[in-house]
Amino acid sequence: MNIVILILYYASMQSEIEETNLLRSSIAKFSAENDKIKAENDKIRAENTELKARIAKLEDMQTQNELIKNLLSISQKILT
Repeated sequence: MNIVILILYYASMQSEIEETNLLRSSIAKFSAENDKIKAENDKIRAENTELKARIAKLEDMQTQNELIKNLLSISQKILT
C-alpha cells in the first residue's frame, strides 16, 4: 500500500515539476520579448528626442527668417 502512495506522490511531483518547467520556459520567453520591446521603446524615445531637437532648430530658423523678412520690408519702405 505504501508503494502505491509513493508512486502516486512521485507522479504528482513529476507533473508539478513539468508544470514548473513550462512556467519557467514561458517566463524566459516573455522576458526576452519584454527586453525586445524595451529596446524598441528606447530607440523610439531617442528618435523622438532627436526630432524634437530638429523641430526646435527649424522653429528658430523660421523665426530668424521672419525677422529678416520684416527688416527687409521695413528697409524697403524707408528707401521708397
